[in-house]
Order: sequence, then C-alpha cells, then structure tokens
Amino acid sequence: MKRLFGPLIAASLMSVSPLASAQDDAPAPLEVEDSDTLALPDVSPHWIITEDNWAGGANRIFDGETGKMLGQLHITQLASTAADPAGRYFYTAETVWTKHNRGTRQDYLTVRDAKTLKVLREISLPGRLLVGNRKNLVGISGDGRHAFVYNMDPANSIAVVGLGAGRVTKTVEVPGCSLVTGFGKDGGITLCSDGTAGLVSVGQRKEPVVTTSEAFFSAENDPVFDNFAVNALTAEAVFLTYSGKVVSASNKGTLKLGEPWSLQEAAGYPVGTTAPLNVNWYPGGRQPLAYNSRADRLFVLMHMGEFWSQKVPGQEIWVFEASTRKLLKRVKLPGSITDLAVSQDAAPLLFLGSEGTLFVWDALTLEPKHEIEEAGHGMLLVPAVGP
Repeated sequence: MKRLFGPLIAASLMSVSPLASAQDDAPAPLEVEDSDTLALPDVSPHWIITEDNWAGGANRIFDGETGKMLGQLHITQLASTAADPAGRYFYTAETVWTKHNRGTRQDYLTVRDAKTLKVLREISLPGRLLVGNRKNLVGISGDGRHAFVYNMDPANSIAVVGLGAGRVTKTVEVPGCSLVTGFGKDGGITLCSDGTAGLVSVGQRKEPVVTTSEAFFSAENDPVFDNFAVNALTAEAVFLTYSGKVVSASNKGTLKLGEPWSLQEAAGYPVGTTAPLNVNWYPGGRQPLAYNSRADRLFVLMHMGEFWSQKVPGQEIWVFEASTRKLLKRVKLPGSITDLAVSQDAAPLLFLGSEGTLFVWDALTLEPKHEIEEAGHGMLLVPAVGP
C-alpha cells in the first residue's frame, strides 16, 4: 500500500495540473465597445480650413489657437467650400461623374453638420464652374438663408439656393461676369469683365435683382485679383489690382465703392504702374490679401518685380491701418508665401500658406504662434461666424 499511495497521488496531481494551468492562462472576458462619433466644439473664428482641391480628397480643419487638426471634410476634386455665418453647417459645391472620370455629370451642394461633419443633405445644382484654387465660387448670405453658386451651364449665371427649402430657387444670368460669394444679409457679389462688380440681392422679392457698380478696374490693362477679401456678415469687401491699387466696397442696399489708393504710395514708394520694365514693389501670390474691419487691418503679400508678376509669392507682408491707409509694419516672410487669410474677430489670427506648410501668427503683433507642416496646398478659408 505504501508503494501504491505515492504514485496514485502523483498521478492525481498530474491530472489536475494541466487544467489549473489552462484556467490561469485564459484571457479576460472581452469588453464590448460602444461605437460613437466625436463631436467638434462650436465653430470658432480662429478655425482655418485648408483646401487641397487640385488633389481632392479632403479639406482639413485646424484650430489656430492650438495648431491641432480637428477634422476633415471629405470632398471631390475641385470642390468649393463655404461656411454658415451662424456656425451650424459647412457647404461644398461638388461635381461627380457616374463612371468616376466620365459618364453622367452630377453637380450638387453638399450640406454637412459643423459638429459631426456628417452629410445632412445634397441639393442638386444646374451646374457649376469646375476650376481649382478659386476662393469665391460659392458663398452664403449673411443671414444664412441663401447660397450663391457660380456656374456656366449653359452660360455665365448664378444659382440662388434656398437653404431652408433645399433647392435652387432661381438661376440668374450674369453675362460677362464670373465668381460669386455672399455679401451682406441677403446678397452676393460677382466680378464683371467691364470693370464693374455685380450685386445679386434676394430679400423678400419674388425674383433676385442684379445691380452693377461703376467701373473701378480694367480687366485688360490692370485686372483685380479674383481671390478678393470679403466678409458676408459685415457686407465689406476689398479688391486689389495687379498694380497695387486698393478699392473697398460695401453693401448698404446698393453697392458702394470707396476711393482707390496705392499700396506703394502709402509706403513711400512711387505709385505702381502697368508700364513694362518698371521695377517696384507689387502684390502677388494666389490669395494675396486679407482684411479685418474690427481691427482695421489690411494685410498684403508683396514682392519686388515688374507688372504682370502677380503670381510671384510674397517676400514681405505689408500691414496697413485700412481707415487711414497708413503703413504700420513690413515683415520679411518665412519662405514663399502664396496664401493669406485673417480671422474676423477683435483679437485676430493671421494665417500664411505656402506649399504644404501653414504658419499661424498673431495678426496684431505678427508674432509666430504655430507652424503646421503638410497642412494643404490650396486656398485658405476662415469661417466668418457671428451673431
């Protein structure tokens, strides 16, 4: 019995040991994860949307205060984006084909929730201008009730979209004019080849009314930059000609133009001319000017060159007190800056875009705050949000 007892105990322990080991190594029960969507905070005046519309895919949203990316708007190639003045929605005029690069063309205005970035609605459009790196191809009225989309189907026209109804309420022909963006409570503004600007007013009328300003530039001899500065909420715009002439505009029921003035003359240089071989400081870049009326500041990208050098990136940034036309500062730029935007609040941020890198500065002191790499290669859009 003594000889059998030991082996029996050993055998019993051997039979138990593998089971105990298996229990010790068993994984913990899995926790089921609840799927949700992270919501963004309220749209801030210090947000910046960087477009990448030549490549397509997404527009990136950054917080200028932190320098962090908040999200992306997934868009089609050459889409155009605008923001709701109340900060509730983002709008994108987009085009797709049923067979990707051919087939039946479909144009629509996509409405996205500004907190979740989810698509809420797609509004069919009669057509739109398919072109990249243009800031003012779609705009929202200051009251947020109408969108204006520039199209060429079959001729130059503006589609007025009733955002409450979710449909195009009227297509207004604008012969010889191009571009459009929101301008005032119920209006949109467009540029015309005869040197005028057109104001599309909706209001309570059954039909939108188009009125034109007096001529203030020459499309042939001294054109204006098409990426002009505009604020739909304040109904203010600033135009800049290739030679450096500044013209302001306002919408007070009718389109009012200010007296033109010269950037170079305000800085103590000869007035910019259109004559060849005349070397001077000239404005240049893709999005060369930005304006904030609350801070009374006008920012312009400048370079040394000749007339017709308007595509040359900025070498310096010139800051003016807009009301007095006084040059306040000149600062050498960090590399080739092509795009400029400023927030519309009383403590503004300045955004400077180059090929991929976004610089964020304090707009009043011009002190650098952030340098964001791989931010995008297209236009800069700052939401002009307000009450």
